[in-house]
Amino acid sequence: MMLVGLGIIISLATLLVNGFDQIKIDSNLIINFVIPPLIFEAMMRIDYKDFTRVKISVLLLSTIGVAITTIVVGLLLMYFLHLPFQLAFLFAALISPTDAAIVIKTFKMIKVPRLLSTIVEMESSFNDATGIIIFTAVAGIVFGAVPTFTNDAIGDFFATGINEKTQMNLDILREIGLFLLVSLGGVAVGLAIAIITNRLHSLMNNPFSEISLTITTVFGSAMVANAFGLSGLIAVATAGLYFGNVTMRKESSMSKEVRDTVSNFWDIAAFFANSLAFLYLGVTMNIVSIGQEMPLIILVFVVVLIGRALFTYPILALVNKFTTESVPLFWQNIIMIGGMRGAISVALVTSLPQSEMKTSLETITFGVVLLSLVIQYIVLSKYIKRVNAKFDDSIKV
Repeated sequence: MMLVGLGIIISLATLLVNGFDQIKIDSNLIINFVIPPLIFEAMMRIDYKDFTRVKISVLLLSTIGVAITTIVVGLLLMYFLHLPFQLAFLFAALISPTDAAIVIKTFKMIKVPRLLSTIVEMESSFNDATGIIIFTAVAGIVFGAVPTFTNDAIGDFFATGINEKTQMNLDILREIGLFLLVSLGGVAVGLAIAIITNRLHSLMNNPFSEISLTITTVFGSAMVANAFGLSGLIAVATAGLYFGNVTMRKESSMSKEVRDTVSNFWDIAAFFANSLAFLYLGVTMNIVSIGQEMPLIILVFVVVLIGRALFTYPILALVNKFTTESVPLFWQNIIMIGGMRGAISVALVTSLPQSEMKTSLETITFGVVLLSLVIQYIVLSKYIKRVNAKFDDSIKV
């Protein structure tokens, strides 16, 4: 919060110096260079056995959950706040994905059970593909063309055969097929690169060389996946899981000395990446516009929380009833509150074509992200401390 506050001060100073012209930073710098290290470092700490124990919860929350949130939030904004259809559903689509950076950092500071941490962190890491595809489809309907969003090259994929005068028809089966292509393709790319670099790790035993190789794994998997129109962030998450569960655990691939050095490096890298992500959120906020629209922003923020709750509890209740996975109610409360919004939503809104609608969406989005960071973090911290006695000490991270 201090970093966001510092960013807001920088933003205000820039507004005053430049005659109220907002500072501009390419959001793709955050998506392509800051978020991947955060996801990789978090995923390399997750035990694959933990993931298999909660995989249904993670997959449902990061796919169906995002779609339900978009529909519910869009309808609530239309019927209760009387926002236009285009504005309501564009905002609903871009605000649906949760932010990996905020959640990962929060759970490092506030200790929770490993399985609970796995659910929330992997949901926030995997739901970007669902969110970006839904957002791209909605934007295509609203604008009649697809905005450029280079993170996953989805804009280029959709733009094939589409020009500024062509209205895109929403085909549900096509959207499902595209989602499977983007997400499973990202998994395949991340796994392939992780397997290749695992072999290379076994051929060397030098901390600095192997750190360089892990950096190549992170950005290489993201760049290759993006180049093929697949999910770069899912590729990074997959590579991180493989690296942490295979490469780092095999003495033939990595010695203990190298393992400790690499682990410490990624601790530091994640710290700086987190710092940049939060500073970016503050710098890109036009606090003057947010202040003017604060009553509306507060109402929208409440709607977003309602949308989160309306899919989190039913989905996890069904998981408890029909699968072997068990998610206690107080875990469900943490998952619901932990669905914070951040850099992903900011990047999506800045990718839209310049228009009055984009200006309005930016103000609302930045305001909701600010409230999410402050209010949800405080509530989440206090709630976890209140229920801390219910956690089994043997399963705390």
